[in-house]
Amino acid sequence: MALRLKGLDFARENISGHLSYNGSYELQDLLPDNDYLKQTVPVVVLFVLFYVFNFCLCIVGNIMVCFVILKMPRMQTVTNFFLLNLAVSDLLVAVFCMPFTLVDNIIRGWPFGDVMCKLTPAVQVVSVAASVFTLVAIAVDRFYSVVHPTEPKFTIRGVQKIVIVVWSLALFIMVPQVLLIEDTTITLQVFKETLSLHICAETSQLWRKVYTVLLFTTCYVIPLVVIVLLYIRIGLKVWEKPIPGGQQAPTQVKQASWKRKVKVVKMLLAVVVLFAFSWLPLHTMSLLSDHGFLSPYQEDIVNVYIYPIAHWLSYFNSSVNPIIYGYYNENFRNAYKSMMCDSKNGFVPTPYTKTTSRSPALSNRTNISPQTRRSVNVEEVQLEVVVTHLVVDNHLAPPL
Repeated sequence: MALRLKGLDFARENISGHLSYNGSYELQDLLPDNDYLKQTVPVVVLFVLFYVFNFCLCIVGNIMVCFVILKMPRMQTVTNFFLLNLAVSDLLVAVFCMPFTLVDNIIRGWPFGDVMCKLTPAVQVVSVAASVFTLVAIAVDRFYSVVHPTEPKFTIRGVQKIVIVVWSLALFIMVPQVLLIEDTTITLQVFKETLSLHICAETSQLWRKVYTVLLFTTCYVIPLVVIVLLYIRIGLKVWEKPIPGGQQAPTQVKQASWKRKVKVVKMLLAVVVLFAFSWLPLHTMSLLSDHGFLSPYQEDIVNVYIYPIAHWLSYFNSSVNPIIYGYYNENFRNAYKSMMCDSKNGFVPTPYTKTTSRSPALSNRTNISPQTRRSVNVEEVQLEVVVTHLVVDNHLAPPL
């Protein structure tokens, strides 16, 4: 394929002139006038605009997450330290993945030299793998907090140890990539011209195939299965929670309970679905291309048009995570608002209290006993805690 998950190499790209396919296809039909660009200029401009938007959204959003957690003592919880680690890895994705992948997706060859050929894929693999493993750790933390609330919880010191393990595993996965990728020069005959291109590629096609499967398994399949199973258990635990007052509870109480449960389930589904569908196209194209399931014509189409879209979609996960926090997590919403309000005169951490609005059921005091009202209050707080702590971002990402 032209790019595994990193989008850095061109080892199998068909760019020699007039390649026929079933007697009716010639490669020049796909190529723009500028042989160093993979697409026409309007398409390149469109890709650049979308990638710049993605980059800015990712940088601004994740810096806000880091700033809020580091500057507001109230936000320095066990779960939020996991989210801080996730935001850091997202920032690395923005800085080291998006720009280089964009360049790789729109031009032919590797223009950044041998050092960056080694460094860029290394950082890409580490940052994405770290974010994947962090998501798994968050899912485990939430599972024990909700399903087994009496079990010992993670401590800040425990989180620090887990973060060290996460980055160590990510570094371990990265090592083979660094050892087997290098910058080489090739000479190609494109139509009537001779082109000399630098490519950043693995030295072994066999290793390339093995590594693609390894990344797909360790950074997508296994984490996704673990997270799905844990979130199913969490969702069932929340959904099966008895309604305060039982079947005798007023309709308003039942509706309030049902709405809060739906909120939790929607959040869990958003995390899993966004991750699964954002990264599936890139992994699928990588496997199909690396293992020879595509014809020359299909591979050219994938290299020129599908990969830029698949990469953008996968990176978009890193950009929407802060939005997910703000939408589902009241603490983050309050922190964002506080930061925005104070930004006019310089940011000063503003204490705020987490509020739980009273449900419509409680606003109508008729036919609701004090005991039922207290039960509803307890359930509101419990489910709000679930929502607050279960907001893990959907960033499962394999190395790019």
